[in-house]
Amino acid sequence: MRADRLISILMLLQINKKLTASELAEKLEVSIRTIYRDIDALSGIGVPIAAEKGVNGGITLLGDYKTSLTGINKNELMSLLIPTSDKILEDLGVENLKYSTLLKILGDSAPNEVKEIENIQNYIYIDMHTWNKTNTTVNTDILSILQNAIWNSKSLKILYRKANETKEVDVNPLGLVCKRSIWYLVAINNDIIKTYKVTSIESAFLMDYTFVRPEDFNLKSYWNTSTSNFKSLIPKHTFTFKINPNILNPIKERQFITITETIVKDNEIYLKITFEAIWQGIEFAFGYGKDIEIIEPIEAILEIKKKALEVVALY
Repeated sequence: MRADRLISILMLLQINKKLTASELAEKLEVSIRTIYRDIDALSGIGVPIAAEKGVNGGITLLGDYKTSLTGINKNELMSLLIPTSDKILEDLGVENLKYSTLLKILGDSAPNEVKEIENIQNYIYIDMHTWNKTNTTVNTDILSILQNAIWNSKSLKILYRKANETKEVDVNPLGLVCKRSIWYLVAINNDIIKTYKVTSIESAFLMDYTFVRPEDFNLKSYWNTSTSNFKSLIPKHTFTFKINPNILNPIKERQFITITETIVKDNEIYLKITFEAIWQGIEFAFGYGKDIEIIEPIEAILEIKKKALEVVALY
């Protein structure tokens, strides 16, 4: 709605002091022409707003003009108050701030509105714990040091544990990412941006000096690009299985299993499923016993025969 957009323009200008029409258009996902029409509308209702052309130009609010108008609607408020994972808040040490923040945002809302917003906690719950018992418990003291360093652009000396060694590394921390309850530190080491698993950081020491954060760095873009590149490097193994029709639906309902192709030939059902490792496909087939047969790859067939003989010999 246009009214919401006009309020958003005012809020953005109060926060940023000056923005170009292009920057406003990008943030609000409208055309530059629409922004100029909105500026005219704001000026027409008495808002002291000015647009300057030129290299150093931009759109500003004149004088000390501020508005207390938020124009926040119910859906916008709900989007802010959808529950955040308790685990994330606990890891970051801010779980006790949730309720006080809720009260401040609601302000003088009517009691029935407050009750409705509070009930969101009963409608939606986000659980960041995995089904498997993996070691995702993070050292909150270390995480707190990392946060401190990121907010204040302080360099860090960390003791980082790899598969075959543990070594000291000097880094300039840029951000923290939580993926499936596992925390990662994104930092610069020797002019290269790298990712460190926080549970592998045995200690972290805050240095006295600061660093200059790259102006063009965007944490979300970096993470999406790096994870995409990582996935592309993982070898893929496509299995073809002949299955008993009775297990088709149970396979479709399984988490983390994606059927890439279903083939019906001579009243037999064949499935193509891709795994990141040969052993994963073999383990999958073992779980269904005689109801599933590996057709390819040949190395998986040879391996499952070998394992079957070892099991028979054992028992």
